[in-house]
Amino acid sequence: MRLKLGLASLSLMVATSACGAEEASTLKLTENGLGDLGSGSVYSVEGVLEALPGYDVTAENYYAEGDPYPMIVVRDGDKVIAEVLPRFEMEEWVGGIVVKTGDIMFDERVSLGMKYADLSVAPQDCVAGLEERSGLALCRDGKVPHIGLIFGGDYAGPDGELPPAEVLATFTVQEITWSAGVL
Repeated sequence: MRLKLGLASLSLMVATSACGAEEASTLKLTENGLGDLGSGSVYSVEGVLEALPGYDVTAENYYAEGDPYPMIVVRDGDKVIAEVLPRFEMEEWVGGIVVKTGDIMFDERVSLGMKYADLSVAPQDCVAGLEERSGLALCRDGKVPHIGLIFGGDYAGPDGELPPAEVLATFTVQEITWSAGVL
């Protein structure tokens, strides 16, 4: 009897693990959001779980300039795949998603680690990161204005200044952000 219960438990764990792994490989970021998670989703652990079943979802804080801000973290096992942020002045709804893994592509053309120069659609309206984002280039996607592409690379120029074009061309995508409104 114990052997049967042990085998049943093991089978359930394997089946559950396989489901999460399978979903992770097919999860995509589109102009509407991440999988079924988008602007119509309730900003809560339950709301994110409903939109992204099979993932581990927790409420956490991130810190900017020493101040805590709420976020919901989505994991596939131990791997952080996305951070979900509330909408500005409408905190009950999802307002932003930050992709944290190269396993998720945007529009089947952009993923983490891709070089700026290799993107099929050139980013637009790039600005230099400041303070905690110093050394990064923050850009909008060339086709979808509410998708942000954050690039990083080897550049130690002045704070608030973009690197020269030939240096920026070597930067790689560090994060992809989705916003419920235009960036």
